[in-house]
Amino acid sequence: MKLLRTIGLAAAAAVLLAAPALAQESKNIPPEAAELLKPLPISPKGQVVPGYPDGAPASTPDVLKLTDQDIADLKAKNFTAGIVMHTMDAGWPMLQVAGIKTTLAKYGIKVVAVTDAKFEPGTQISDLEQMIARKPDVIFSIPIDPQSEATAYKKAAAAGIKLVFMDNVPVGMAPGKDYLTVVASDNEKNAYYAAQELVKGIGGKGEVGIITLVYDYYYSVAARKVGAEKAFKEHPDIKLVDVGTFTTPEKAYGVATAMLTAHPDLKGIFVAWDTPAQQVVAAAKTLGRKIIVTTNDLAQDSALNVARGDFLAVGAQRPYDQGVTEAKAAAVGLLGKPVPPYIEVPTLRVKKLDLLSALELVTKEPAPKSVVQLCNGECY
Repeated sequence: MKLLRTIGLAAAAAVLLAAPALAQESKNIPPEAAELLKPLPISPKGQVVPGYPDGAPASTPDVLKLTDQDIADLKAKNFTAGIVMHTMDAGWPMLQVAGIKTTLAKYGIKVVAVTDAKFEPGTQISDLEQMIARKPDVIFSIPIDPQSEATAYKKAAAAGIKLVFMDNVPVGMAPGKDYLTVVASDNEKNAYYAAQELVKGIGGKGEVGIITLVYDYYYSVAARKVGAEKAFKEHPDIKLVDVGTFTTPEKAYGVATAMLTAHPDLKGIFVAWDTPAQQVVAAAKTLGRKIIVTTNDLAQDSALNVARGDFLAVGAQRPYDQGVTEAKAAAVGLLGKPVPPYIEVPTLRVKKLDLLSALELVTKEPAPKSVVQLCNGECY
């Protein structure tokens, strides 16, 4: 898995729900592409957490409000923040961190450190303990293993540090008590969209597989598995023959190789996110197999896969916008104001047709020349 180049993001994020409309107005794009850029309605509930046995109710990012006086008050208090990431070796975490840091800077909140656990839960626990020792006012984090790491996160909460989670909540932690909020994409709908496109891509009939993370209690990824399974079950001629799991993204290559070897008639695979999906594409090419691959998440490197046709469709998160929302939620919480328990960012549907516009919405930068060249005039 290659290390992505650092993504420069000087531009501030546009208002989330207005962004697709702005993109459409600024470019002469076909109606079909413009339709894809419209955000889907959000799913009504998120992860089951204490106090919400049916799942926390979803709110959109625009519920978070800060006045000029609020911002002045934030700047006067000299708050600090730490960011404890699962990995920094992908576009998604880099965009998340960029959104957080850019937004916190507007509020005068200093980021004291950003850590990279390289997808190892033990390393992340150590990172978290070291961050707690620095006594920031707020920590932003996405737990790798929400079960084994819960105790470490509870130590942060007990130390009086406010917590804002990305996508997943550690087991047994309650919103408003142990943490401020969790900000996530609409993971189930992202996967549902991508899986439906896979079904269309194979003509509505045949064997398919799913490749996902081994931690089934990692909520955001588990929700994607649910979304993909839901889509496949709606089609009687689609047979889900295998669900493979990996512990780290690069191991998806071996999982895909085994799945494709065991199922010579397999026509398509939905993969939980883009980095392991790249490994699945590589495995299929090595075996000389032509399959349809769909996935979630989009960054400058995985946009190349869409442009080449390696990925038929992507249900994309908007990690920079999520980072902006997380920073804003932290600011509201630091002022002692209520924050909704779960904030959900709508699905962005991505195919080759709308790739350039979608990529700009995700990264806040124009698509790189490498992507534009591969599109060969077929992307908008």
